Amino acid sequence: MAYVRQQVPSDGKHTVGSQAEYARHRGKSRQYIGQLAKAGVLVMRGGQVDFEASDMVLDDRPVDEPESPPAVPGPNAAAFQRPIADAGPGQGGANFGQARTIEMVFRAKLRRLEYETKQGKLIDAETYRNAAASAFRMFRDNLLGIPDRLATTLAAESDPKKVHLALKNELSRELEAAADAVRAL
Repeated sequence: MAYVRQQVPSDGKHTVGSQAEYARHRGKSRQYIGQLAKAGVLVMRGGQVDFEASDMVLDDRPVDEPESPPAVPGPNAAAFQRPIADAGPGQGGANFGQARTIEMVFRAKLRRLEYETKQGKLIDAETYRNAAASAFRMFRDNLLGIPDRLATTLAAESDPKKVHLALKNELSRELEAAADAVRAL
């Protein structure tokens, strides 16, 4: 049996279809789309994939949110602004279908972040900053220690080639250690 994309009656602009159709739409495998659906990354409507909302999640595009009215300057600015709930049709308020889609996309993006974090594709920024700062601090300290380590050796050496080689070897060793520390991040 062939499935055909259908319009969702709630808001009339979101196309839905099966996971196989969505896989063809995205140019991905059915298995990959199935994994995303199981992880809660895709926006589903009654067992069908909402193409537009799921595309927004996967492409990390912003949802078409209604624009808020411009701020009115002055001390009584709050008195001139109506809350969205009070706004009439066409006055910038979101209808229920739009609000629900926005919420579903938001939840799907959160689940996508959790999924990618568990897969190891994302890491905590604060943890990375601390590890990077530690690695760079160690690199700086090791570079600053080179004169202390080589001072006596270089002072006793009269051959410029040996001095050059000693400096080159020590700097190469420190740079390799720094590269290893960065790779370990």
